[in-house]
Amino acid sequence: MNKDGKIKGKFNIIDLLVILLIAAVAVGICARYGSRITTAVKSDEEFVYVVRVMGVRQFTIDALEETYNTHSRLTDKKATVDLGEIIDIKTEPTSALSQRADGSMVYAPMQDRYTAYVTIKTRGKESDNSYITADSNELSVGRVPEIYSKYVHTSGTIMSVEKTGN
Repeated sequence: MNKDGKIKGKFNIIDLLVILLIAAVAVGICARYGSRITTAVKSDEEFVYVVRVMGVRQFTIDALEETYNTHSRLTDKKATVDLGEIIDIKTEPTSALSQRADGSMVYAPMQDRYTAYVTIKTRGKESDNSYITADSNELSVGRVPEIYSKYVHTSGTIMSVEKTGN
């Protein structure tokens, strides 16, 4: 440092302090708002969640069952993150709300369409107010996850999430 307060003739102490202050503010903003999950993660747990897949054809039901029977893992779209394994599938005919000629509403069966309840087991983290999968997606009722395997690609609505305690 010379008598004018400059370091190597290009920066002075004030310039260095301004740069450090900007870096500290940027790190603080990233730490606060950069993560979707801001609560403390408590543990690594096993979860079971049920996804309702509505209005699919028999082909999709067969593909889900093939995924189940071969113990194929579910992944994200790019097959880079393991999202769990199907441990149960229940199917039922799909019905839709339909209006009669008199104006009343009834549930009528949809021909050749089914609703599948797919139970998936996965590992993830538990935080103060949510369950989080390995790919940092929140598991909560009402969310619509995509299901990928080498046999099927579909999506549905999460109906329930439970921690198994294992």
